[in-house]
Amino acid sequence: MHRLCMSLALLTLPLQAQFIDDALRLARLDGSMTPRSGALGIGFTALADDIGALAYNPAGLTLIPGIEVTGGLFFARNSTQTSFLTTSTPAASNSTALTHLGVATSERWGSTRAALGVAYALDNDYESSLRYSAFNPSSSIIAYWTGQTPLPRENWAFRLYLADTVNGRMVTPVQDSLQQDSFIRERGGLHSLTGGIAFELSRWVSLGFTVALKYGRFTYSRDYRETDVLNRYNWLDTVQFTNVDFHELQLREDLTQELSGITGSIGLLFRMGNFFRLGLVTRFPTFFQVRERFSQSAIASFDNGDKKRLSEEGQNSYNVRTPFVFSGAVALHVPEVGLTFTAGAAYSDVTQLEFTDAPWEILQLNRLILEQLVGQTLWGGGLEWQVPTLPLTLRASYNSITSPYGQDIPGATTAIFAAGGALYLAPNLRLDFLLRRLEVSELRRSYGDQVSYILTRTPFTVAAGLTYRYR
Repeated sequence: MHRLCMSLALLTLPLQAQFIDDALRLARLDGSMTPRSGALGIGFTALADDIGALAYNPAGLTLIPGIEVTGGLFFARNSTQTSFLTTSTPAASNSTALTHLGVATSERWGSTRAALGVAYALDNDYESSLRYSAFNPSSSIIAYWTGQTPLPRENWAFRLYLADTVNGRMVTPVQDSLQQDSFIRERGGLHSLTGGIAFELSRWVSLGFTVALKYGRFTYSRDYRETDVLNRYNWLDTVQFTNVDFHELQLREDLTQELSGITGSIGLLFRMGNFFRLGLVTRFPTFFQVRERFSQSAIASFDNGDKKRLSEEGQNSYNVRTPFVFSGAVALHVPEVGLTFTAGAAYSDVTQLEFTDAPWEILQLNRLILEQLVGQTLWGGGLEWQVPTLPLTLRASYNSITSPYGQDIPGATTAIFAAGGALYLAPNLRLDFLLRRLEVSELRRSYGDQVSYILTRTPFTVAAGLTYRYR
């Protein structure tokens, strides 16, 4: 079951912003490098005959004839829908960025062909916005804060004059029947600079290696509001604190994470003539360093016009190690009709995600990772068709990624639908295009374990790339 990526609402506790999804975000399997590899998905591991080999199977670099220079752009419409207390609310945001820019070359040395390549790529785009809004008749974040700690100096409800001690107990009259509204914005991306080399072990077998530097930024902000729309809390009981002239609580949470890491991969590519290929790849763990800053502020407004303000901020640094990823794919080419079929799978044991070099509170997440996560599998198939008599190639694929959580909601499996193609502007100049839609649902917490909502993401991506080859 998904946890809120950045549940900064635990304001009654010492400031911290790390949850399991902080690590899972760094181990995603849904990225794509080029429009061509994005259109074919995991099956491209067996083709890997352009600069996309750096991301899927570096052994394929030996299949590039001469010199290849390529680059691309994408536009994404990041649509979301939340289901909160039976109320559905849509939202959307757009993003545009460079997908990749790279160069590769291969040369024959005697009877062996060797190749090398280097490329920039956008591994993941974190752009997303969402909102939820509903009347909650049964709970409030104020009551949740009140019950977190009896210590007044650590209790945000107390410090905002929304709770008090009565007969030695921390109590609040603001228990329920409030309008709850929230807007969340996530931004940033994970980028990579990858270098790779490959060489032929024999005429039909190639071996390749990559080293990749990862860097990026993730930002999260949430504006949350609880309002007494029924005017239920309309006078101040100064003796037993059974009521308070509460009007509205406004909460703002911000988080910025700076990411840097290093990883690598090794790949094998087996060929049988021009009609069959088998690709096998091992991606090594990525070692990330994360530096983050976060802040939280709240304003409590009362019916008489009074306002109480509170804010805190902090920073952390820690390391995250992602697991190995093992992948394999096959490709079958039928020259009589110009069709190439691909199928592949990848496996990542995300129970091996690990926080290191971190305070004790963060290291406790390693136990939750073992208890809540399971191995994650990506599988899919695709096809590529060279249209007869036309300088046009068409592509399509379907890929699926299982949920990393052992127990999750329906729809938590990621479905990826992709279609694309290539138009040959010249024998050595290719324009690729991609249409890609992703669908996935996750359970997020609004506060504590009491109130949650279902978030459904359906980003739609349009990408284009230009590839030039010089022999």
